[in-house]
Amino acid sequence: MALKVLDQAGIEALFQRLAREMRVIGPTIKERDFTHFAQLESADQLQLDYTTTVMPLKQFLLPPREDLLNFKAGDSLEVEPIVEGEPTVLFGVHPCDIHAIDCQDMVYRENGADPHYFARRNLTKVIGIDCLPDEWCFCASMGTARVDRGYDLFLTPVDSEYICEVGTDWGAELLEDMPGRAAEARDLAALKAHMDQKISSQSRKIECDLSRLPLYFTGFEEAETWKTTAERCYSCGTCNLVCPTCVCFDVQDEVEMDLTTGVRRRVWDGCMLPDFAVVAGGENFREDPYERLRHRFYRKYAYLFTKFGKPFCCGCGRCVRQCLADIDPVEVINSLLAETEKGDYANV
Repeated sequence: MALKVLDQAGIEALFQRLAREMRVIGPTIKERDFTHFAQLESADQLQLDYTTTVMPLKQFLLPPREDLLNFKAGDSLEVEPIVEGEPTVLFGVHPCDIHAIDCQDMVYRENGADPHYFARRNLTKVIGIDCLPDEWCFCASMGTARVDRGYDLFLTPVDSEYICEVGTDWGAELLEDMPGRAAEARDLAALKAHMDQKISSQSRKIECDLSRLPLYFTGFEEAETWKTTAERCYSCGTCNLVCPTCVCFDVQDEVEMDLTTGVRRRVWDGCMLPDFAVVAGGENFREDPYERLRHRFYRKYAYLFTKFGKPFCCGCGRCVRQCLADIDPVEVINSLLAETEKGDYANV
């Protein structure tokens, strides 16, 4: 389908159509003038020109606290699964966060689809929107500045209009009913100019080719970079909680006072927390902060990159924005790259 251009009235019509059929989650202003994702009731609440949010969209696909099942013990164990989901559209999702949702999908699809996650995911539509980065974004280095799938519709703001691209049949049918005009040559030129500006404006860059990044981690588990960086780390786990691609959780059984009934619940967990790697008997396999920080970076840029074919960092910059110690993944990786140039892997 050809590109279509919507004005503000078209965006409002799109929102109203969606709101009649499903829950709409979009960016809106919260207290102290920062933007967050929340359920919206009107198009007036949409804040589409935002840069980023503190918390990622994963909270709507993988809640911070989620009941998995109720159980009752007795002569036999009775279990009642809790699987919930409702038709939802995520409206105004940036390319980096669309990539992050794709990372979540891959993890929770592996070894059999997680029924709780996909009960929500399969009922979720995505309306993406492009953006211009601030000083913390490094999506160009992560290959996530652009997106060509993972959305139903994708909007690029140009002046006071939005150039709309179709990603799915559902999106195409939706767009057909919206007021707008067919895209012209000037709109295609505006798309290119927007992307050129987005890429060229990013000053934060990883100093190597992305496809070769996992190779630079090979053999450098004891690099000085991990130790010197970890000296500043508080092990608070904030980077895990705000990261849109962190997928780890803990499972807890909460038993009622009758000692026979209860609920099994999963809650977000994070590898930077001191007790994350504690096992039965009290042994902690990553007791030192540098071991936890190193593990986080290897997961993002080596282990899962190698396994799934893409980095598990989308370059959104949420972690460094919220880090009390100003630990910057770009600086950490570039420091590691500088160490590799002095070591045995200078020619990787």
